[in-house]
Amino acid sequence: MEQWIAEGKHGNMTYLERNRDLRYDIRLLVPGAQTVIVGLLTFEHCGHDYHRAVKSKLYELEAALHPQVAETQHIFCDSAPVLERRWAVEAGLGFIGRNHQLIHPTLGSLVHPGELVINEVIESPISNTPPFEGGDGGGSLCLTCTSCVAACPNHALDGEWDARQCQAYVTHKCLACQLAC
Repeated sequence: MEQWIAEGKHGNMTYLERNRDLRYDIRLLVPGAQTVIVGLLTFEHCGHDYHRAVKSKLYELEAALHPQVAETQHIFCDSAPVLERRWAVEAGLGFIGRNHQLIHPTLGSLVHPGELVINEVIESPISNTPPFEGGDGGGSLCLTCTSCVAACPNHALDGEWDARQCQAYVTHKCLACQLAC
Protein backbone atom coordinates (compact mmCIF):
# COMPACT_ATOMS: atom_id res chain seq x y z
CA MET A 1 0.00 0.00 0.00
CA GLU A 2 2.85 2.38 0.83
CA GLN A 3 4.38 1.98 -2.64
CA TRP A 4 0.97 2.26 -4.32
CA ILE A 5 0.37 5.58 -2.54
CA ALA A 6 3.91 6.80 -3.29
CA GLU A 7 3.27 6.14 -6.99
CA GLY A 8 0.09 8.25 -6.83
CA LYS A 9 -2.17 5.36 -7.85
CA HIS A 10 -4.63 6.36 -5.14
CA GLY A 11 -5.62 9.41 -7.19
CA ASN A 12 -7.45 12.06 -5.17
CA MET A 13 -8.09 9.76 -2.21
CA THR A 14 -5.75 11.86 -0.10
CA TYR A 15 -7.30 10.50 3.10
CA LEU A 16 -5.24 7.36 2.41
CA GLU A 17 -2.12 9.43 2.97
CA ARG A 18 -3.19 10.26 6.51
CA ASN A 19 -3.36 8.11 9.64
CA ARG A 20 -1.33 5.28 8.14
CA ASP A 21 -0.17 4.04 11.53
CA LEU A 22 -3.82 3.74 12.62
CA ARG A 23 -4.64 1.70 9.52
CA TYR A 24 -1.97 -0.85 10.29
CA ASP A 25 -2.64 -1.22 14.02
CA ILE A 26 -6.25 -1.00 15.18
CA ARG A 27 -5.07 -0.75 18.81
CA LEU A 28 -3.80 2.75 18.02
CA LEU A 29 -7.26 3.69 16.73
CA VAL A 30 -9.16 1.94 19.52
CA PRO A 31 -7.04 1.76 22.69
CA GLY A 32 -7.57 -1.53 24.48
CA ALA A 33 -8.86 -3.32 21.37
CA GLN A 34 -8.59 -7.09 21.76
CA THR A 35 -11.03 -8.52 19.21
CA VAL A 36 -12.30 -7.42 15.81
CA ILE A 37 -15.58 -9.01 14.76
CA VAL A 38 -16.28 -8.59 11.06
CA GLY A 39 -19.66 -8.83 9.38
CA LEU A 40 -20.68 -8.59 5.73
CA LEU A 41 -23.88 -7.40 4.12
CA THR A 42 -24.58 -7.84 0.44
CA PHE A 43 -25.39 -4.79 -1.65
CA GLU A 44 -29.00 -5.97 -2.01
CA HIS A 45 -29.47 -5.97 1.78
CA CYS A 46 -27.94 -2.53 2.29
CA GLY A 47 -30.33 -0.30 0.43
CA HIS A 48 -29.23 3.24 -0.37
CA ASP A 49 -26.95 3.83 2.64
CA TYR A 50 -24.70 0.83 3.28
CA HIS A 51 -22.99 2.63 6.19
CA ARG A 52 -26.25 2.80 8.10
CA ALA A 53 -27.35 -0.75 7.20
CA VAL A 54 -24.07 -2.42 8.18
CA LYS A 55 -23.73 -0.41 11.39
CA SER A 56 -27.34 -1.22 12.31
CA LYS A 57 -26.60 -4.96 12.11
CA LEU A 58 -23.40 -4.52 14.12
CA TYR A 59 -25.32 -2.60 16.82
CA GLU A 60 -27.74 -5.55 16.97
CA LEU A 61 -24.79 -7.89 17.43
CA GLU A 62 -23.35 -5.60 20.08
CA ALA A 63 -26.65 -5.70 21.98
CA ALA A 64 -26.73 -9.49 21.78
CA LEU A 65 -23.16 -9.70 23.10
CA HIS A 66 -23.58 -7.03 25.78
CA PRO A 67 -24.19 -9.36 28.74
CA GLN A 68 -21.03 -11.27 27.81
CA VAL A 69 -18.86 -8.35 26.73
CA ALA A 70 -18.10 -5.68 29.31
CA GLU A 71 -17.58 -2.73 26.98
CA THR A 72 -17.72 -2.36 23.22
CA GLN A 73 -15.10 -0.02 21.87
CA HIS A 74 -16.36 0.99 18.45
CA ILE A 75 -18.29 0.09 15.33
CA PHE A 76 -16.88 0.93 11.90
CA CYS A 77 -18.17 0.76 8.35
CA ASP A 78 -16.07 2.75 5.92
CA SER A 79 -15.91 5.49 8.53
CA ALA A 80 -12.37 5.36 9.95
CA PRO A 81 -8.83 4.46 8.89
CA VAL A 82 -9.48 0.72 9.13
CA LEU A 83 -8.22 -1.82 6.60
CA GLU A 84 -11.64 -3.43 6.40
CA ARG A 85 -10.92 -5.94 3.65
CA ARG A 86 -7.80 -7.11 5.49
CA TRP A 87 -9.83 -7.72 8.64
CA ALA A 88 -12.47 -9.61 6.64
CA VAL A 89 -9.78 -11.85 5.14
CA GLU A 90 -8.27 -12.46 8.58
CA ALA A 91 -11.76 -13.34 9.84
CA GLY A 92 -12.01 -16.01 7.13
CA LEU A 93 -14.75 -14.26 5.16
CA GLY A 94 -13.03 -14.38 1.79
CA PHE A 95 -10.00 -13.20 -0.14
CA ILE A 96 -8.84 -10.15 -2.06
CA GLY A 97 -9.39 -10.78 -5.75
CA ARG A 98 -7.79 -9.42 -8.87
CA ASN A 99 -10.40 -6.64 -8.74
CA HIS A 100 -8.90 -5.65 -5.36
CA GLN A 101 -12.25 -6.24 -3.71
CA LEU A 102 -13.10 -8.65 -0.95
CA ILE A 103 -14.59 -11.74 -2.57
CA HIS A 104 -16.69 -14.07 -0.49
CA PRO A 105 -16.74 -17.45 -2.27
CA THR A 106 -20.54 -17.65 -2.08
CA LEU A 107 -21.64 -14.01 -2.04
CA GLY A 108 -19.05 -12.71 -4.50
CA SER A 109 -17.63 -9.22 -4.29
CA LEU A 110 -20.87 -7.26 -3.90
CA VAL A 111 -20.47 -7.06 -0.14
CA HIS A 112 -19.83 -4.34 2.42
CA PRO A 113 -17.78 -5.23 5.51
CA GLY A 114 -18.14 -3.66 8.92
CA GLU A 115 -16.30 -4.15 12.19
CA LEU A 116 -17.25 -4.37 15.84
CA VAL A 117 -14.09 -3.76 17.90
CA ILE A 118 -14.21 -4.82 21.53
CA ASN A 119 -11.78 -4.71 24.43
CA GLU A 120 -12.12 -8.36 25.39
CA VAL A 121 -10.72 -11.48 23.81
CA ILE A 122 -13.34 -13.62 22.11
CA GLU A 123 -12.23 -16.90 20.63
CA SER A 124 -12.85 -17.24 16.93
CA PRO A 125 -15.50 -19.76 15.88
CA ILE A 126 -13.35 -20.53 12.84
CA SER A 127 -11.45 -23.78 13.18
CA ASN A 128 -7.82 -24.23 12.24
CA THR A 129 -8.86 -25.72 8.91
CA PRO A 130 -9.12 -23.40 5.91
CA PRO A 131 -12.62 -21.86 5.72
CA PHE A 132 -12.84 -22.33 1.96
CA GLU A 133 -11.50 -24.89 -0.46
CA GLY A 134 -8.02 -24.03 -1.74
CA GLY A 135 -6.38 -23.37 1.64
CA ASP A 136 -6.00 -19.65 0.96
CA GLY A 137 -9.46 -18.42 1.80
CA GLY A 138 -10.62 -19.12 -1.75
CA GLY A 139 -8.01 -16.99 -3.51
CA SER A 140 -6.91 -19.89 -5.70
CA LEU A 141 -10.24 -19.48 -7.50
CA CYS A 142 -8.93 -16.15 -8.78
CA LEU A 143 -5.61 -17.44 -10.07
CA THR A 144 -6.99 -18.74 -13.36
CA CYS A 145 -9.87 -16.31 -13.81
CA THR A 146 -9.55 -12.95 -15.52
CA SER A 147 -13.25 -12.06 -15.82
CA CYS A 148 -12.92 -8.87 -13.79
CA VAL A 149 -9.86 -7.75 -15.78
CA ALA A 150 -11.74 -8.28 -19.07
CA ALA A 151 -14.86 -6.52 -17.72
CA CYS A 152 -13.05 -3.36 -16.64
CA PRO A 153 -13.97 -0.67 -19.20
CA ASN A 154 -10.89 1.49 -18.54
CA HIS A 155 -8.33 -1.32 -18.12
CA ALA A 156 -7.62 -0.23 -14.55
CA LEU A 157 -6.93 -3.85 -13.60
CA ASP A 158 -4.25 -4.40 -16.22
CA GLY A 159 -1.24 -4.88 -13.97
CA GLU A 160 -1.50 -3.18 -10.59
CA TRP A 161 -4.82 -1.45 -9.89
CA ASP A 162 -4.71 2.28 -10.53
CA ALA A 163 -7.62 4.24 -9.07
CA ARG A 164 -7.07 7.04 -11.56
CA GLN A 165 -8.14 4.69 -14.36
CA CYS A 166 -11.00 3.04 -12.45
CA GLN A 167 -14.49 3.95 -13.72
CA ALA A 168 -15.99 3.31 -10.26
CA TYR A 169 -13.50 5.73 -8.72
CA VAL A 170 -14.22 8.38 -11.35
CA THR A 171 -18.03 8.09 -11.57
CA HIS A 172 -19.00 6.03 -8.49
CA LYS A 173 -21.31 4.09 -10.81
CA CYS A 174 -19.31 1.21 -12.27
CA LEU A 175 -19.59 -2.30 -10.88
CA ALA A 176 -18.25 -4.14 -13.94
CA CYS A 177 -15.31 -5.78 -12.20
CA GLN A 178 -17.40 -6.72 -9.16
CA LEU A 179 -20.25 -8.15 -11.21
CA ALA A 180 -17.79 -10.26 -13.20
CA CYS A 181 -16.77 -12.22 -10.11
